[in-house]
Amino acid sequence: MKKIFKITSILILFASIISCSDYLDVNDSIDNPNLDQLNPNELIVGAQALSAETYTNRLNRVGNWMGVAWSGNYLAFNDAYGAESRYLFSNTFYNDVWDDLYRYTSNFATIEKYNDDKNWNNQKAAAKILKAFYVQYIVDLYGNAPYTEAFEGTSNQLFPKYDNAQDIYKDLIKSINEAVQLINNGANSETFGTSDITFNGDMTQWKAFANTVKLRMLVRLILKAEQDSELLTFVNAEFSKLNGAQFVNQDVTINPGYSNTDDRQNPFWEVYGFSPAGIADDRGRRTGPSEFAFNLLDNSDDPRLNRLWKTNIDNNTTFAGTQQNGTGNSASIGDGILVSPSANLPIMLTAESYFLQAEAVQRGYLTNGNAQTLFNQGIISSFASLGAGDPSGYMMTTDTDIDLGFNGGDPLRAILTQKWIALTSVSGAELWIEYNRTGFPSNLPLPNGSTDSNFPVRLLYPASEYSGNSDNVIEQTRSDAFTSKIFWDVN
Repeated sequence: MKKIFKITSILILFASIISCSDYLDVNDSIDNPNLDQLNPNELIVGAQALSAETYTNRLNRVGNWMGVAWSGNYLAFNDAYGAESRYLFSNTFYNDVWDDLYRYTSNFATIEKYNDDKNWNNQKAAAKILKAFYVQYIVDLYGNAPYTEAFEGTSNQLFPKYDNAQDIYKDLIKSINEAVQLINNGANSETFGTSDITFNGDMTQWKAFANTVKLRMLVRLILKAEQDSELLTFVNAEFSKLNGAQFVNQDVTINPGYSNTDDRQNPFWEVYGFSPAGIADDRGRRTGPSEFAFNLLDNSDDPRLNRLWKTNIDNNTTFAGTQQNGTGNSASIGDGILVSPSANLPIMLTAESYFLQAEAVQRGYLTNGNAQTLFNQGIISSFASLGAGDPSGYMMTTDTDIDLGFNGGDPLRAILTQKWIALTSVSGAELWIEYNRTGFPSNLPLPNGSTDSNFPVRLLYPASEYSGNSDNVIEQTRSDAFTSKIFWDVN
């Protein structure tokens, strides 16, 4: 509740007609009767802000660890990130990811179902898109999950059944299609404006975001579909609807009014940066690059290295990575990621959009665009997001590198490795999920001294499900985190 209060205090700037306690009620429970008293503009501010905070601080963190981008500052912090670096999977390991995603996504479902005498098509479209964006991660990290009965908000569905993961994916894609139709029919919709802290009511950008979320889901399905004729028919049909579509061409961010004051800082800065008084947070001080991530950029003279990471903030000399579960000092999170306490909070980078398009074109599922051109645009966008300067020299020298260059002999390997670099520290969940799907970047190392023979492939269902939905949740042990693959994982 403290976390919710901290964000909701910011949101009052955008909805002064609602009290802080109202926002606490709105974002606490789908079953709260006060939801019925709020219209979509009043609901969607908190729903956007709180779901994005979970995304940037919890999904991002676990993904950067399981995707081997982050490691620890082990000399300054004994056993830094011990649970992550030793793979201590259990039903309490990152259990808040499940709980918070369901809690905050339920507000998007409430907006979808809102009904009065006004036209809320644009707000409902945004809610559908964001619901799909976040529920996708529930599936990508857990597999089968409550869905059709999860957002009813009635006492009849206190124990929602688990739906098949592939069926959920298909329905989310259908929901995105519906959102696009709502936008197309939204000319007379109620004004969105400042209640929309993502695009400020620009529905053209919402439509491009919808197309890109759908593209991500379809790309995730490709390898599975190529082994399943029925799924392949579905995937081909949905890809055909995207030919000629507009995709994200600017970073998708939110900002409800972040500032350098207590409880109003950008959530990533608040956790990994500095207090308003300039005191470094311990969580930021213990976080640094993995040896693999650092060396991948350092060995190719990648200018993004100095924007993703900077010298250790304690000793101001160490600039290196460490092995996960290893020893030594590491570099610290750089100024291209920790921009400022008032900076926008990204949830999808332009670079990801271009790399998704590049992969879809290269595999033959999308016909608009040239794969190499889209690949280059992905790198250019990554440099721009980080403030890393002109990428032309880097692109020229790495063009024939098998891991980094389109003409190195394996374009897909390069596309996926460059996407991994671009999304480091921003969309960490994608690093882990995409590695499980494709096996790239190649040669990712297991933590130092690991007794496991492979990387984890999922999170385990949380303790809350075993206590509150025990008749439906699937029993799991630690080994399931390494063997029970998500349905699209045929790698």
